[in-house]
Amino acid sequence: MTDQSVGVLGVGRLGSDVAFALAERDLCDVVLFDTDRDRAEYLASDLTDTSFGHVYSRRISWVGEAHELASCGVILVAAGARREAGSAANELYAQNLHIIEQVADAFVGSSNLFVVATEPVDLMTQALATALRLPPSRVMGIGGVVDSYRVRHALGDALSVNPDYVRTQIVGPHDADASVIWNYTSVNGVPVQLVAPAGTREQIERALKADAETRLNQMSESFSRYTPSMACLELLRSVVQDDRRVLSVTMPWTGTFGISDVAMSMPAIVGRFGAERPVPPDLDTPALDRLERSADRLAAALQGDAR
Repeated sequence: MTDQSVGVLGVGRLGSDVAFALAERDLCDVVLFDTDRDRAEYLASDLTDTSFGHVYSRRISWVGEAHELASCGVILVAAGARREAGSAANELYAQNLHIIEQVADAFVGSSNLFVVATEPVDLMTQALATALRLPPSRVMGIGGVVDSYRVRHALGDALSVNPDYVRTQIVGPHDADASVIWNYTSVNGVPVQLVAPAGTREQIERALKADAETRLNQMSESFSRYTPSMACLELLRSVVQDDRRVLSVTMPWTGTFGISDVAMSMPAIVGRFGAERPVPPDLDTPALDRLERSADRLAAALQGDAR
């Protein structure tokens, strides 16, 4: 295996979707692990069976122990329970904390790069970076990428433009308190302020916050699957291809705006070494206040305080 291989830890719906997308795009070798060994073996066989006819040429395999993924350049953490309607993030964190312990045991002393898709992304990203004692650049969550997709779609709809031409960045937690960085938002290179009046931007922000709550109320196993899968794919692609793109990724903060020891979304240049260079935005006082409140809330959850 080479640095271009991706290990998928947890091959439920999200993990299997990402594994297929990586293979179908012929991006890299894919190695699967799941505590249900039969599931991992079957999925590897199923994906391999479709590789004839030059659909894709990368190798799809599985391993029986998590630590065997250490030979992969980057590992996607996609295992764990889903958030149910009416439950709090700290409750889900308590449910999924055992995954951090298992990953830490399997990869102690490793220098792998990790992409975290397990919810709650902010808490799981910080906990994993702390447990593995890795630099912030090497543990990234998908929260900001998912949120930026939703902004791009909402802005494209509001302006009647193709969302493919919309670029935006997110800062803050992966929840209703996330902030759109309008100064980093453009439509085919045109600053958004020139094509979307302040009222439109405010309406989009309100809709996104309301949408975050609505999605939680609707959430079940059939929800929140494809957008996170594509976010994983975009982040992994930037790593394995060394794209060095600016993406909003969930990453541990180390003193930015005076905030440390919590993970939230931040624009960063992403390449083969992870979130290599954070790009902190200029924020006004209300946005900074929201960030501080969010950081306090996340820090309390990490300590087991259900504040």
